[in-house]
Amino acid sequence: MASELRLYNTSQQIYNQSLASVYRSGTQVFDAAVWLARDPDAEEKMLRDADISYAVSYRQALVAGRQWTLQPKIKGSPRADLSVDVGTQLLGDIKQFTAARQLLSRAFFHGQRCARIHGHTRRLTIGDGRERTWWLPTRLEDLDKRSYRIVPRNDREKIEAHWERWDVAAGAWVTDTPLDNLHTIRHTYQDEQGTLGYGRALREALGWVWYTKVHIFQESQQSVERFAQGLVHVKVNGARDAETGKPNSAIIQEWLTTISNMMARHVLVTDEADSVEIIGGNATGWELMKDLRGELRGAAITLVLCANLPTSANEGGSYALGEVQENSTEALVQFDREALEETLTDHLMECVWWNNQANLRELGIAAEKPRFNVKQEKKIDPKERADVANVLHGMGVALAKEDLYEQTGFRQPQEGEEIVEGAVAPAPMAGMGLGGGFPAEGQP
Repeated sequence: MASELRLYNTSQQIYNQSLASVYRSGTQVFDAAVWLARDPDAEEKMLRDADISYAVSYRQALVAGRQWTLQPKIKGSPRADLSVDVGTQLLGDIKQFTAARQLLSRAFFHGQRCARIHGHTRRLTIGDGRERTWWLPTRLEDLDKRSYRIVPRNDREKIEAHWERWDVAAGAWVTDTPLDNLHTIRHTYQDEQGTLGYGRALREALGWVWYTKVHIFQESQQSVERFAQGLVHVKVNGARDAETGKPNSAIIQEWLTTISNMMARHVLVTDEADSVEIIGGNATGWELMKDLRGELRGAAITLVLCANLPTSANEGGSYALGEVQENSTEALVQFDREALEETLTDHLMECVWWNNQANLRELGIAAEKPRFNVKQEKKIDPKERADVANVLHGMGVALAKEDLYEQTGFRQPQEGEEIVEGAVAPAPMAGMGLGGGFPAEGQP
């Protein structure tokens, strides 16, 4: 420990000087992405890997969710329900909203995802029943974060920065106006100082696993023929030059061409004096590459999902470990989901509320912009939920019939449809020494 105290650690000086030089140029703050600097197409190549694509897509789907709601900004406010109802109707025109949320949720992989909010005006009777002209978002256009750059301005006293967007039609960078920024969703993942405003991407850690995985697969493909067909050892009389006593390369090459052609036809024809021996490939090398491929596959999936043990067991060590890993994945997804909810509240809901300020003031909810919320959806066991519902019903707890149908996987029968009449269920705790006479809710 004493020797470590005397070390001269330059990391602090290097970091601070590098940070100052980034904002001193006044031209552009570059994304500090190691893998994009090594290969501009690294992200696209990683997402073509079957294991990485599966894990990233699965996490995207969990984060984006299928159902969403709005929650009141001020709980208990007399106008809370009105603000939620108005906001829900205003977001109802967004096309492919789930797909757009999935693309935004992939910020964990890229570091940042962007979308442009497009909308139109319509005459609607929302809120108090009076018809008004409302602005409604209709589409969230996905934009690659490479379409944006940060340009700093440093006067040696204060640092300012603004976003510029690549105009495809003009083929030049244009400065985003405040109105452009209002209609842009910029979802940044782990916005640390060292990421310079572009977010920390999981791609940076995943790249090393992917790079090794690519090389192992290339070696595996090249070795398939060698391990499958083995090594052919041919002993030929007269392969040596009579004058020099050394191998005759011309004769050996002719034999090599001839043997290759015959093996392609699965036939070998030789003289009695010649010897052909096929040496089987050693499986040790193949097993080593197989283990490496499995290890790298598990490492990639674990990096993305924090779990790599899918199991159908219902008891034992595998089941217990599977439950732990499921909880780890759920905790990670919940963090990502809450980050996405905050982004959609700060950008999408802010854009909608700003464009409808006049109408919202008339309704008295201009200051009560609701919060966006993605419903938490976890795999439900219908039998388990039915047992819970049965116990709650026996205790006199009121349950929504729609929830019962949804969580048990059945649909509510339509009027006139042939049905199977339900039987009266026995008291859930009868026979357990507790009796079944629980009082209904609200009764003594």
